[in-house]
Amino acid sequence: MPRNRIVTFDTVEGSLGLRGLPILVDPNDYEGIHIASSNLALDLEKVTGHKSTVLTSIDDVSTPACGVILVGSIEKCRYFSALSTNILETLEGKWEHFTTSVCPSPWAWAKKLFVVCGSDKRGAIYGVYTLSEQIGVSPWYWWADVEIQHREQVYALPVTVQYGGPSIKYRGIFINDEAPALRDWVHEKFGSFNSDFYEKVYELLLRLKANLLWPAMWSGFPEPGQTFFTDDPLNHSIADKYGIVISTSHHEPMQRAMGEWRSNPIGEWNWDTNKPVIKKYFEKGIKRAEGFESAITLGMRGASDGVIEAVDPKATLRDVIATQRGIIEDCYGESQPRQIMVLYKEVLEYYEDGLEIPNDVTLVFPDDNFGNIRRLPSEKELARKGGSGIYYHLEYVGYPRSYKWTNTNTYGKIYEQLRSAYDGGASQLWMINVGDIKPLEVPLTFAMSLAWNIDSYNHTTIPDFLQDFSQHTFGAERAPEIGKLLLDHDRLIALRRHEHIDSTTFSLLNYREADLIMEQYHNLERRATTLNEAIPQSSKAAFFQLVLYPIKSSRIFLDLHTTLSKNQMYARQRRNTANKLAYRVLDLFESDWSLAEEYHNSPLFGDKWNHIMKQPHYGFSAPELGDYHTPSRDMISGLCFVQRRQNSSPIAGQMGVVVEGHEGVLPGLVNEECCLMQPSRGGRVMGVMLPILCPYGTQGRWFEVYAQGAQRVEWSVTALETWVRFSKVSEVLAPGEVECERVEVTIDWSAVPRGFEGVVHIDVRSQAGYFEQVHLPIANMHPPNNFSGFVESDGCIAIGAGAVPLSDQQTPFYQHLPYLGRTASGGVSLLAAPLEDMDVPYLEYPVYLFSSVTEVTIHLTFTMVLDTHPHDPLAYDIHFDGNLAQSGVRLIEPAESQGDLPQGWPSAVQDGVWTRQHTFAVTGAGPHMVKYRPLKRGLILEKVTIDAGGLRESYLGPPASTYVPGSSALGNEE
Repeated sequence: MPRNRIVTFDTVEGSLGLRGLPILVDPNDYEGIHIASSNLALDLEKVTGHKSTVLTSIDDVSTPACGVILVGSIEKCRYFSALSTNILETLEGKWEHFTTSVCPSPWAWAKKLFVVCGSDKRGAIYGVYTLSEQIGVSPWYWWADVEIQHREQVYALPVTVQYGGPSIKYRGIFINDEAPALRDWVHEKFGSFNSDFYEKVYELLLRLKANLLWPAMWSGFPEPGQTFFTDDPLNHSIADKYGIVISTSHHEPMQRAMGEWRSNPIGEWNWDTNKPVIKKYFEKGIKRAEGFESAITLGMRGASDGVIEAVDPKATLRDVIATQRGIIEDCYGESQPRQIMVLYKEVLEYYEDGLEIPNDVTLVFPDDNFGNIRRLPSEKELARKGGSGIYYHLEYVGYPRSYKWTNTNTYGKIYEQLRSAYDGGASQLWMINVGDIKPLEVPLTFAMSLAWNIDSYNHTTIPDFLQDFSQHTFGAERAPEIGKLLLDHDRLIALRRHEHIDSTTFSLLNYREADLIMEQYHNLERRATTLNEAIPQSSKAAFFQLVLYPIKSSRIFLDLHTTLSKNQMYARQRRNTANKLAYRVLDLFESDWSLAEEYHNSPLFGDKWNHIMKQPHYGFSAPELGDYHTPSRDMISGLCFVQRRQNSSPIAGQMGVVVEGHEGVLPGLVNEECCLMQPSRGGRVMGVMLPILCPYGTQGRWFEVYAQGAQRVEWSVTALETWVRFSKVSEVLAPGEVECERVEVTIDWSAVPRGFEGVVHIDVRSQAGYFEQVHLPIANMHPPNNFSGFVESDGCIAIGAGAVPLSDQQTPFYQHLPYLGRTASGGVSLLAAPLEDMDVPYLEYPVYLFSSVTEVTIHLTFTMVLDTHPHDPLAYDIHFDGNLAQSGVRLIEPAESQGDLPQGWPSAVQDGVWTRQHTFAVTGAGPHMVKYRPLKRGLILEKVTIDAGGLRESYLGPPASTYVPGSSALGNEE
């Protein structure tokens, strides 16, 4: 998003009104500049309602004008020579720089000039589209159906603004895995992946200040899939006219789409056995690209993007690269185009194992396909002439499970990884895999903003980006609300990618995990729906696509999996309500597709986006099967039903009781030693034992009473202790009416005897004589007045790393990353500052244990990252009460082979975190200290959990523990 303002909507002294001004372009300047200038004329007309014309000669001007917009490159625009300014000198030899200024006109027919001057072709183009964006035309105006706000007048500010060029030299997108959504949409709207479609892509890229494209290449029905160079002969030439550099993906070397080989193979795709044929195939690709601006991909992978077939892969790749280099030199001579080598999957292993790549070739390091960069350049590699870059995924089809439906990338993670790449020297090329393009509008905008200006946003200003994006799309009035919706949705999708969620992911029983997540989603959807009703009709199309659909579809998706999980558990418990939930799952399943149909044929934008949200996202194979393939069609399984007209066996009774934290002992099965007139005894007590309650942490527990038969059940609940409070004390369960009731249990701590420890019995009785007794452990324990820190509750202590303010001593070394990771408070990492010869202070977490245990286990949760410098791995120190567990604990277990992904990666990449455990001996109850220190940059701590014997199973772990601030803590005594 542009920060340097060059326009205003209110006149100021010396400004120049742009409404209706002609646009002057040298007829000999680059065609891309002419295209951009024509688009600028249309943009000005959309905003002001007054037509602007594009002039290519000053000789034909007959009507005086108050001013003219002069656009050009210093290389080819002859009109700049008439200006009394030094802007040409400041731009000489620069890459994609531009300057804007208001100055006197040298021609009598115009009083003033608004000059957009580029150091080269794209510099001028970016200047034009920066002007378009600042007058109110979003880069996504066509893609997101953004209504452009009318302005009676637009003024160019009387200042000279120089944009210093991009942070990343080559930056662009890969249109990948584009079936069925993008493929079907393109074929319906454009006929094929032809130049009509690609012109929309080229313009979008330039408006986003990108310059590079790996075109669509999905192989399959109808054969041979997408082949950019042959689908439309104009695709490449028009890209060059626009100013887009064409390259090809990691397994499509030498400007050839793999579909071209598949459509007419001559022998095998095997270099060792079919070298002469494949060499000619490469030669044709290079010859065809001659004259166009290219970034040529070197190397070779196997058929269908698999491992290269060779007895000695490294030797084969050496020969492939040498041959390819010879072909390029024969065609281009000394003025060779940029060449890149994508170190994807096994190719990275070969490189780490000694595969040599010419010094002038740009090394492109991939992520792990899930947004975690695998490798960054070493000191030696930083000196390479070709430099380094990254290949980064915002969607992917592959192991362990694909994700390509809707955006599940978080801005904190994108920023952290891209900033790390830039700081690590990978600044020559950024390629972003965007799949279907449309669902990834906002994260792609963020990535391109950083590629243009790495300092445009940082870890703390991510809300500013979302508000800026919202303002450019919806206007200033609603931008704060919309930006907050986008941010809150971002924090929820940070928990786990949608396609990696199933009915077992979030806990129904422990820490209210699933319920609290769903509560947040419902609240978010209510806010979005309310705002949708309030915004102008002209903004509703874009709001639906960018805000309402992503939020609502996410809620439906999570709701369905949560409801399915409850249906299965309720059926195991033989609850009447199991069937109701089964039907609700079906309703949600239909709602999901109905929402997609609303996207595909909307009263707001018609069928413009038919097919675009049709990626199947229900019905993946079970994780243990290791099948990553996306479903061909949505499917849900595992629905459960009970026979509602049938009573339970008399020994089980018609009233069921289940408590938080436990599904029940032998749920739904006959226990022959059970007497329904007596509460559970012996080994069955654990099934009605609630988690402990204390004055800290969660201040309530729940149990549920439910019908498990076709009879009415009248029940009531009592406890001897008057300080035990219930949300409901009686109810009637009746078939077809109320069939389940949750009772919330809270404690009036002011009435509980200080130091009380014991188990409270809660009686649940029915008029028919059924009797169950819920057990609630109570511990009214307090730390001493002089203790400041985190206190135990429910048998553990949980601390969000970002929730603890950094001290003055720590601030020079650490940074808080508030919008990164799964915790609400974010993470903490080392600053990107020199650490040599510095004594980095520990992060300290004072804790107080009430449990008299002899050992505790500390669980450290780290943001999912990889060792980007394999010979200098991420490591840390961990202490408990001064006992060093291990100095230099390595975060990531190394891979079995050099260059491969590390051990534990399949689980960690879906969880989004690494979790490490350390067990320490404990001297007993009382105050203790946890001390942690990262030893390498890039290590991001999210959460510290201390298990004193009470940690229960869940995905996110226990909620944050209570912090007591010393003498002000409850006024308790020693």
